[in-house]
Amino acid sequence: MTTSSPAPADSAGDPTRDKIKTAAQRLFSARGIDGVSVRDIVAAAGLRNGASLHYYFGSKEGLLRELVIDGARKSDSARRRALEGLEAGGAHIGVADIVRLMIEVETGHHAEAEVDPHVGYGHMRFVVALQINHRRILGEALDGVQNTGYLRCLAHIRRALPDLPPQTVNQRLIFMYIMLTTTLAAREAAFETDPTGGRLWSAPDAIDNLVLSITGLLTAPAPDQR
Repeated sequence: MTTSSPAPADSAGDPTRDKIKTAAQRLFSARGIDGVSVRDIVAAAGLRNGASLHYYFGSKEGLLRELVIDGARKSDSARRRALEGLEAGGAHIGVADIVRLMIEVETGHHAEAEVDPHVGYGHMRFVVALQINHRRILGEALDGVQNTGYLRCLAHIRRALPDLPPQTVNQRLIFMYIMLTTTLAAREAAFETDPTGGRLWSAPDAIDNLVLSITGLLTAPAPDQR
C-alpha cells in the first residue's frame, strides 16, 4: 500500500477526483470492500493507471475514509434541515415522526434530501459493507465528524420513551440503526436491479410499513414490563 500523502483539500470538486469517488462507491456497494482493487476503481473511472487515485487519496483506505465522511455530512446536513422544519411546527414530536424523518431523508422522499427518491444518497450498501468487515475504518473516519442531526434525532426518541429503562432504549437505538442501514441497503440494491424496486419497494405502503416496523421495535414494552 502506498504511503504517499493525498492531494490538498483544495482539490475537492476536481472532475477526476469526483469520477474516482463515484466509481469507487458504486463498486464497493456492489462487491464489498475487499472485492474491489485499486485497479478495478481506476478502470471503472476511465483512468489509465492508479497514479490519480494515489495522488488524490493516498491509498484505497484514504479513499474509503473520504467516502464515509462525504456520505455522513450529506445525510446529517439534510437531517438537521428536516429537524428544524419539524421542530418549528410546534406540534408534539413522537417516535414515528423521527423514524419517518430519518427514513425519508435517507431515501430522498423528504424535500430536504434533494436526491433521487429511488436511490437516495446511494451509500447504504457501502456503509453496511464497512460495518461487516471494516468497522475500524468506519469508526476512525467518523471520529470528529459532526453528526448533530442524528444525535438530535436520538434525543427526541429518548424523550418520547420515558417509561422504558435507559439501557433498553440504548439497545433498541442500536437495533434501529442496524435495521435502518441494512433495510435501506437492500432497498438500494432492489432499485439497481429493477427500476421499479421490485414487488416490495414498488408497493405504495412500503415506506409506511418500514416506519411502523421500526417504531414498533422502539416502543414495545421492555421484557420485564410484559
